[in-house]
Formats: sequence, structure tokens, C-alpha cells
Amino acid sequence: MTLVGRLAETLAARVPKWDLATATARGKGLGRLAYRLDRRHRDTALSNLRRAYPDRDQTWHERTAQASFEQMGRTALELLWSPRLVDHPVEQVIRPDDSMALFEETLRAGNGAILAGAHYGNWELVGVALAKLGVPLVSIARPLDKPWLDQLITGLRTSTGARVLPKHNAFRPALRALREGSVLAILADQNTLAPEALFVPYFDRLAATTPAVAQFHLHSDAPILPMFAVPYDDHYRLAIDPPVETSASEHDDAVLEITATVTARIEHYVRACPEAWLWMHDRWRERP
Repeated sequence: MTLVGRLAETLAARVPKWDLATATARGKGLGRLAYRLDRRHRDTALSNLRRAYPDRDQTWHERTAQASFEQMGRTALELLWSPRLVDHPVEQVIRPDDSMALFEETLRAGNGAILAGAHYGNWELVGVALAKLGVPLVSIARPLDKPWLDQLITGLRTSTGARVLPKHNAFRPALRALREGSVLAILADQNTLAPEALFVPYFDRLAATTPAVAQFHLHSDAPILPMFAVPYDDHYRLAIDPPVETSASEHDDAVLEITATVTARIEHYVRACPEAWLWMHDRWRERP
């Protein structure tokens, strides 16, 4: 096993013994270290921030990029800590706002739901927490390149009862889960290969975006609820937006409108708290 693998194995064993505050603080420290050492992703983050915020100065770009790395480190160690959620009230970690009532009402209708999220705050911890609360959660994930890491992360994601479907050939089982009343979680903020993508505005620049959220909605009638974990020092606020709707009558027009609306909701939350988003991802890599 590589040095990184041994470090991950050590952290996976130790972090669950810490309290959440320790995992959060050391995760941020890990992120600061990564910001200094990982030049390639640091450069990508700074380039993205300059494009998205051309009116801000270099100091702001650097400060926000480092804070984004800190959030990613925090996300990683808090996920490793997540097995301890069995001993903690979820509300101490993930605090729902008033929108939780809308979510619960939607689930009672029995038609399932699509949670459209982003790599924002701690999206991983929210999934684990919702499953612990009894939400029949299903997510779609691309298997990681390193089998030992994929096994570790999948085990953590499913530790409280959630299901993970491999991205390849996931459409039919995910659609079946929706029709059975489950909640399908999709992260809709990453670059998508051009042949599969729709190009919609994101920070005033067209971004290659997955149409999966819209396609699942149109095939199932399950409502789309944008969901975000807004970070605070010692917890996350779970914000669930009202359902995304479309007035388009043609299928292709509806897919495009829904995809653009979901992306605009993501941008709204990122603008409100830019350090919470994954700026080191090359979001605008594919071009029209």
C-alpha cells in the first residue's frame, strides 16, 4: 500500500475515537497542508475563482481557495468520524431548518424524491445522517480508482442504511428505487463529458452539466428538491429548497430548463458561501 493508503488506513482507525470538534479541527488542518503541497489543485482552484469572481483581488482568491481546501479536509475527516453518529443525536451535527417540514411532507406523498446537491459543505455527512433518520436514501457514485479506498468510502456511506449504486448502468435500478418511494441523491455540480452534457450557465460561463436530475424526474414524476449542507464552525445547517418545476411541454426543453434551474440554485448557495464549494475541481473543462 502507498504512503497515502497507509495514512488513510491510520486515519480510518483513529478518527472514530475522536470527538467531532477534534475531527473538524484536524480536518481543516489537513486541508491547509494540502493547499500548500498540492500545487496542481491549488492552481485549478485559483483559476476557477479568478473566472468566477474577476472583481475580487488576489488576496481574496487565495484566502477563499485555502478555505475551500480546509472544508474538503474537514469533509474527509468528518466522514471518517461518522460511525459515531450512532451514539449522537443527528441534530447536534446536521441541523435542519424550516424546510425539513417540506421534505417530510414530500416523502409522505409516497412518490419518492430527488435530492439535487453539490460538493458543498459536507455532502457526505448529510447522506449518512439522513439514512440514520430513516430516510430511504439511494445515491449514485462512480467507483473510485483505488479499490481499497472505494471499499472504505462505500462502507462509510452505507453504515447507517443508505444504498450506493455504481454509476455504470445505474439508471434502471435508481428509477425503480424512486418508484418504490426512495430518495435519490445526485450531485449535479461537476464537469460532465461533452457527449453526455448540457451546457448551462454557471457563474456567467457555460458549464457542461449532467442532465440526470431532469431525466429521473421526467421518467418518475418524483419531485426535485435542491439540498445543501451550509457549514458553520461546529455543525451544518440542512437547507432544502422548494421543488424545481418546469413549464416546458417538450421533453428536451424541459430537461434543459430543469438542468439550468438546478445549476442556478447551486450557484446561489456557492455565492452565499464560496469557501464551502469544491473549487479545485475543473468545472469548466469541457467547452461547447
